[in-house]
Amino acid sequence: MKPEIMIVGTQHYHEIFSHSDPDEQFLDSVNIFRDSLIKFQPTRICIEQEEKIQDVINDSFNRYNPVVFYKNEAYDLGFYTAKQLNLKSVIAMDWMEQGYGVNGMSGVYEWAQNNDVSFIELIEEIQSHHDKLSKLNDSYKITLELNKPESYKMDEVLYGQMMLLGDDWNISIPWLTWWYKRNMIMVNNITQNLNNNDQVIVIVGSGHVYILKQFLEASNKFNVMTFYDWVENNNMGGTYD
Repeated sequence: MKPEIMIVGTQHYHEIFSHSDPDEQFLDSVNIFRDSLIKFQPTRICIEQEEKIQDVINDSFNRYNPVVFYKNEAYDLGFYTAKQLNLKSVIAMDWMEQGYGVNGMSGVYEWAQNNDVSFIELIEEIQSHHDKLSKLNDSYKITLELNKPESYKMDEVLYGQMMLLGDDWNISIPWLTWWYKRNMIMVNNITQNLNNNDQVIVIVGSGHVYILKQFLEASNKFNVMTFYDWVENNNMGGTYD
């Protein structure tokens, strides 16, 4: 028996509702989404917040009001699910220390605009895919789509191609070094002190799905799945349809 880890790659609610509020349809879909997370019966929930603010997260968790929509998936999904299952808190797993990651992507993008049209086209294809999904206005359905292999493998190809960019390695490798380090630290934080009967939910931006899945599976110590995998394997697709 191994710990089970379900990666839930989501939209960032603060981005899609930066200038608006969700309508009733979207909020209803969030409730369906929450119900499905509760059915997984997690013993641990990890969220995309920096580990160094765990004390702040604990305080926010204690003051959390489930009636409020915070435009923050860490709260609206993670806190809500944890409260419903009487968990003591959630785990802040992220690491965002400054270094190579600062403005790194903008430099990569600028170089590619002038030197690699195919890379820019790939970015635009991924953006178009996300824009199309957003029009569904349904958090549950969107998250299922983002966690399908055909979605997260687009991100894998993006970073695989990024590795090859540049007249020398200084164009893309510094940012990728930061990105891989960030995700490795997440994996370490997700898996600290797990027991074999633990069930973990990882709520994270969808761009992390491919790499977290890859890293977690590499150890062969965990049963790893995406949200889409779990829904399909448990015959919950009827809710989606």
